[in-house]
Parts: sequence; C-alpha cells; structure tokens
Amino acid sequence: MFFQRVNRSDPEKVFISVKNSYSTAAITVGQVVAWDYTTDADGVGVTRPTTALLKCTAGVVVDASVAASEYGLIQTYGHNADALVDGTSGLAAGGALISKNATFNFDKYSTGHSIAFCGETYSTGAAAVKKVFLRCM
Repeated sequence: MFFQRVNRSDPEKVFISVKNSYSTAAITVGQVVAWDYTTDADGVGVTRPTTALLKCTAGVVVDASVAASEYGLIQTYGHNADALVDGTSGLAAGGALISKNATFNFDKYSTGHSIAFCGETYSTGAAAVKKVFLRCM
C-alpha cells in the first residue's frame, strides 16, 4: 500500500500493487478493475468487472498500463481525474458510481452503498475520462 505524501496542494490518495489476471489484454490508465474472486481469489489479482464482481471494485489503474499477468498500481482512495465513466444514463456531480458489467468503467448506481462518486456532471454518451472520488478501501 502506498500513501501519497501529504501536502497542501494535492488531495490525499492511496495506491496498491495488483496483478492483472485478465488474461486476454492489458488494463490501461483510467480503467476500473475488480478483485478477481472468480479465478484467482488471492487478494492480488484484478480483472474486468463481471456480474459476480460488480461490488468487488478494487480501484482505478494509474500511471501506466498493466500487461496481462504483470503487476502495476491502482488507486483505491481519493480524487482521480482519469477514471472511465459511462454517461449514457446521466450523472450529476456527487452521484454514486459502481463498476459496469463487462466493461472497465464506472456507471450510475442508484441503490445501496457506492465505492465512487462523480466529480463532474456527465450525460452525453459512452465512457469517457472523468473526475471521480474513490473509496475502495
């Protein structure tokens, strides 16, 4: 676990090291990943969210793409300006988000506990890079 050094000008962030267990491709910056409790179940592997893993969001990939079966960093807490968010259902700033099934992005979440929140209004189409606040800890 890596904690961003506390300072006055940058928001606090927390990062963790994970393994890309999504065997067919790299995961790239801004993509949302879920803990892989379908295949690996080891607390290190992450993959593309599926129906079974929608509430197992691990965080958002940061800094660099992570090749299949390789290790990289994801952000689990704090402000992130590079997260992929689907806006087809219309999102307002502060709106709750959840992993979207079979994609690497967030979508609107209307009931229950959320792990991320919109940082800006977005209602104009498919997934795009948007600001979010993460609470995946």
